[in-house]
Amino acid sequence: MIKKQNLESLLRKIKPIKKIKDYADKANKKVYLVGGMLRDLLLGFEICDIDIAISGKGQDFAKVLGRNFRLKKGLDEFRVTSEGVDIDVSGLGSTEILEDLGRRDFTINAMAYNLLDKRFIDPFNGVKDLENGIIRTMGRKNIVEDSCRILRGLRFRAYLGFEIEENTEDLFKEYAGKLAEVAPERIHFELTALFNADKAHLAVFPEIFDKIFPGFLKMKEIKGGKISENLLEHSILTLEKMENLSKDFSLFGNHKKKIEAYYSENKTALKIAALLHDIKKPDAMEVDGDEVHFYGHDKMASDWFKKIGKELKFSADERNYISKLMLHHMWIHLLAAQQEVTERAKRRLCFELESDVIGLALLSCADQTATTGVIDPHLTEVCKDIIGYYFSMKDEVEKPLLKGRDLIANFNLSPGPVFGEILSKVQMAYEEGRIKTKEEALEFVKKNIKGLDIKEV
Repeated sequence: MIKKQNLESLLRKIKPIKKIKDYADKANKKVYLVGGMLRDLLLGFEICDIDIAISGKGQDFAKVLGRNFRLKKGLDEFRVTSEGVDIDVSGLGSTEILEDLGRRDFTINAMAYNLLDKRFIDPFNGVKDLENGIIRTMGRKNIVEDSCRILRGLRFRAYLGFEIEENTEDLFKEYAGKLAEVAPERIHFELTALFNADKAHLAVFPEIFDKIFPGFLKMKEIKGGKISENLLEHSILTLEKMENLSKDFSLFGNHKKKIEAYYSENKTALKIAALLHDIKKPDAMEVDGDEVHFYGHDKMASDWFKKIGKELKFSADERNYISKLMLHHMWIHLLAAQQEVTERAKRRLCFELESDVIGLALLSCADQTATTGVIDPHLTEVCKDIIGYYFSMKDEVEKPLLKGRDLIANFNLSPGPVFGEILSKVQMAYEEGRIKTKEEALEFVKKNIKGLDIKEV
C-alpha cells in the first residue's frame, strides 16, 4: 500500500488536480479529496474519477470547473468532466469535514486530504483498516439510513478480498430485510458490480442473498456433492470454480482467445447463473424410496429468474441469458453420460444456444468440478469438442438456410402463417443435419409442401 507521504507526488500526475487547486485557492475554498478516490490512491489503483468535497456550495464550484449536471435531485452534488476525468463535487455547506466523513459508509471511505494545506484527515482509522484488509462500518445508524450499503460492503469484499469486520457482518445480517425498501435499480447496480469482480464468491453471504433471491437459503436443506455438505455450499463453490476456470481457458484448446472474449462480455450474468442454477431443487425434490429426484428444477429455475430478474431491473437480455443457462444447465452433462456425442446432438445444441453454448460449457465444467473437486477430463473433452464444433459451423448457426423471400421466389407463395410452419420444418431438418445446403432446403420444401394450407400469389 502507498504511504500517505507519497500522495502529493501521485496527485501531480492526475491532470485536473492542478486546476482544482488553483480554483480553490482563488475562491478561498477548502477543498478535500474524499471517498473512493483516496482509498484507491492508497491501494495503488488507477484513478478514473475524482471525488471532492468543497466548503460552501458545490454547484458554484462545479460551474467554475466546467459543464456539469446534478447527480441526485435535491442534493448539492454535481459531476464535471475535465481532461477525460469525471469529477464529483459535493458541497459541504456549513458542515465541517469531520461531520461529513462521519456520515459515510465504511472507515476505508471516511478519509480526506486537504489539497491546499496537504493535510491528511483520518479520524476513523481508515488507513489502518486498509492495511489490515478490513471492511468496517461507521456504525449502526449509517446502515439503518441506507441499507444498500450492505451490498456495497459485499461489493468491496468481492473486489478487494477484504474481511468484513464481525460487528459489521452482524449488522449486515440484522438489517438485510431492509433491502426490500431499497430501489431495485440500486440493488441491480450493486449486484452486477459485485459479480463483475474477480472474487464474487467471497461476497455471497446466504442470509443476505436470501433477501434478494428468495429461496436461496432453502438450498441448505438439500445434500451437496462429494465435497459439499449441502446444495448451498455447492452453489457457492460452483461460482468459485467458474472464477478459477476464467484464469486459464487453455483447457479448451485452440479457442482460448475467443472464449476469453466471450467470458469478458458475459461474465456477470454467467456467474449469476452459476450461483443460482440449482435454486429450485428444494421445490422440485421428490423422494421415491431410496431415490431422490429433482425433475423440472431447471425449468422452474429458468421461469423463476425471468420473474425475479424483472423485479430487480435486470435487462431483457440479462434475464434471457441467465434463464437460458438455467434451463439448459443439464444438457451437456446428459450428453457426456452417453457413449458418444453424435454430430446431430451437437448441431441441436449449437443451434439452440448459438454462441452461448460456450457459456453452457463453462457452467457445466464449473458445476462438475464443484461436485467432485477435480476436473473431469471426459467432460472437458466433450465441452471442447462442442465449442470447436460451434466455431466450425458458426456461419451456419447464425444464418438460416431459407427466408420468407425464398418461398415467395421459388414457390410463388404469398406471405402468411404457413411461412412459419414451413421455415420451422426446414430449420429442424437443418439442425438435425438432414439438409445442409440451400439447394437441399428448397428440395425439402418441394417434397414436404403437400398437405399444407397454401395459397399461391
